[in-house]
This record gives sequence, C-alpha cells and structure tokens, in this order.
Amino acid sequence: MTLTLKFHDSVRHLSDEALDVLTSESSVFFGRRWLRMLDAVDLPFMVRGELSLRYAIVSQGEVPVALAPCFITRSQNIYTPYALEKFFFSSWKKGFANAGGLSRVAVTVADLYHSLARLTGAGIDGGVFVTSPLSMRSGIICSPQSPELARQARELILQGLRELATSERLPLYFYGVDGDDAALREALNSASFQEVFIYDDNVIDVPPGESLDAYLGQFKSDARRFLKKEMAHVRDAGVSFERVSRMGEMGELLERFYEVTYSKYGSEHIRHPPAFWSAIEQHVSPEAEAVVGYQGGEPIGFSLLLQKHDEVWFYRVGRAEAGASETPLYFNLGFYEPLRRAYELGARKLWLGPSAYETKRRRGARRHPLFSYLWIPGRWPRTVLQPYVSAYSRVTKAMAAGSPQKNRMRKTP
Repeated sequence: MTLTLKFHDSVRHLSDEALDVLTSESSVFFGRRWLRMLDAVDLPFMVRGELSLRYAIVSQGEVPVALAPCFITRSQNIYTPYALEKFFFSSWKKGFANAGGLSRVAVTVADLYHSLARLTGAGIDGGVFVTSPLSMRSGIICSPQSPELARQARELILQGLRELATSERLPLYFYGVDGDDAALREALNSASFQEVFIYDDNVIDVPPGESLDAYLGQFKSDARRFLKKEMAHVRDAGVSFERVSRMGEMGELLERFYEVTYSKYGSEHIRHPPAFWSAIEQHVSPEAEAVVGYQGGEPIGFSLLLQKHDEVWFYRVGRAEAGASETPLYFNLGFYEPLRRAYELGARKLWLGPSAYETKRRRGARRHPLFSYLWIPGRWPRTVLQPYVSAYSRVTKAMAAGSPQKNRMRKTP
C-alpha cells in the first residue's frame, strides 16, 4: 500500500490508541503523553521566541506509521540551541573572545563565515528544527513494522522536510540525534546532511536486579565513604525527599525554584510557568514525577524525573536558594534520588544530561555522544559553509575530549 506524507500542526487528530502503537518503542520525548503535552503548552513563551510547531506524519492508508516533530522559527531571541546563528556563530565564539593565539584566529574565522553565510543567503537567521521540543533529542519515530517499511517512511519524511526547508528558505537542522540511532544517522548521511558533533550526554548503566548498595560497591573505599557522606549530609540536616505526582498544585513554587537556580546564568534557559507543570501532570504522568526535598516541613528544592520503558531521565532541577551546583542538596536531587528511583523501577539507564562530565563521571556516569545534522537549501551556500561546519564539529569534539578523564574514584576503568 502506498505511503503518504502530510504535515500537521498538532497530533490532536490522532487517537491515543494510534499514537500508542506508533510510539510504542520510542523514548519518553516521542511518546504519546509527551506529544499531548506539547499541544497543551505555550511553546513560544517557554522557549522565548516565536515558532510554528509541525508534525511530519507518514501514513499507510489511514494508519500512521512514522512521525517526526519539528518547528519553524525565525526568532532572534529564541533559546540558543534553537537559534542557528547564535549557536554556530555569536554564542559559540564567546568562549574564544578573551583568549589569545589560535583562539583569536577562531573568532576571526567565525566572523568571516558569519558574513559569508549572510552573503550566500543561507537563511541562518532561522531554521526548520527537527527535534522533540523541550528536549535534547531528535528522531524519526517508526511504528514496529518491517525494516523496509521504516526505511521508506524515513526517506519520505526526509524528502518532505527538505522540500519544507527549501520553500521556507531556511536551513534544515536535526538537533540531538542519539549516537546509537544507526538507521537515522545512515539515512541522514545518505541524504547529504552534514554531521555535527554537539556534546555528550551523561548516562549511568543500571544493572538489572541490583540495588544502590551494589552501585556504591563499585567504588574504592575512600570514594564510597565520600558518596555515603554526601547522601547522608542532607538527611542529617533534617531534609527528607518525597515523590510528588500532583505537580500542578505546586506549579508556582516549582517555577520559582527553577528560576532561582538558573537565572544566575542569564535568560538562556527555558521558562517553566505553572501551566507547564499542570500539563506535565495531566498528560505525561505517570511517566513524570517530581522528587521534592523538604526541610522543617517546607519545600526547598525539587527534581523532575521522566521514565518510559527501561530509561529514567533526570530532566529538571530547582532550589529555593541560588548557589553552587556542587552541593549535597544538588547531588541528592540531581543524582542519588534519581538513581534510587531508577533501581526501584528496574530501569537499565539513567540519563543525567550534558555538562559537568568529570563530576558525574566520578559518580559512575559515562559519556554518550549526541549529533546534529545540517542541510542548507542551495548548493552554493551549502558548499561555502561546509568547511566551517566541519571545523566547528572537530573543535567541539576536541574540546569535549580534552576534559579531565582521570579515574580517581571507581575500582574499575
């Protein structure tokens, strides 16, 4: 039967049953619950810029067999990872601006290619972003069908997305493709997309049938005592942790805790208004729950956990008071309580988010690569910018590889 592709501005026309079948093997960020939540929130407000949400959906007859969420934006103020001009040029070169030697050369090269991008009409002031909004993951989700059907659906979506980007005169950008998604990566490379390393995620492998005691047992004695002390510190201070599913009632508090924690970095973070927490509770629960820390009966911090199948995601964290991230309260909210929950659920992986690689590695995490894929309409602008994008990827990967890697805590390498 012939496959057809259509773009929709929501998934409201699809039944829960159809979405559940289509996304049965997907991560939480592409599941029916998450997609329903996206249709319920004010995405432009949350990401600080205008966008138009789209869903590329392939159907066989009346049955949806593949789906890719995406959005179109030309906003200059949008959250930086969703702004190609800032991400590839102005924001990226800030790290080199005050350094000497080759760093000054890097800034000069970035400025040169920034000008060339504008001269060629590459459309870097916006983009068609193929990603699950509010996440760091991109993908084309295919229902459990034959590999051949999935391949055809994937190619049809890529063709449609290229046509959409061409009509909008904007680059097409897959943001956050999992390094293990071999089928999608092969399809993107075959379709002349340019691969870009962006950063590593942090993940802990959780052996089945084990417990937190087994986790601690993998560390050397001094490190094990340190970790136990870190876990016990907040409890000795009278802090207790509770899992909360009714997040809508705490929406204003959770919003404030998140703002207190991240506003010290400026405005480069996603907003989380009370309506978001209500939508999370209504649409994503029970795949979403908050761990709330209490002291003296008063909430002092939270972390938001997501789970589906055998994966748990530490997704958000916030505290009543701003301060350094490396504190016992932070690590209990952002590490030990999520890990405890992963063991309870029988999960196989706990995703901790990028950055702080050495800190998380010393507590058992390993790096997991994420890539982006860029396609620019027009052979001339694509050819002109290809060397810069390649250099960007190499430098980013080299900077990530240059982070400290000494193994000071674990028994085994």
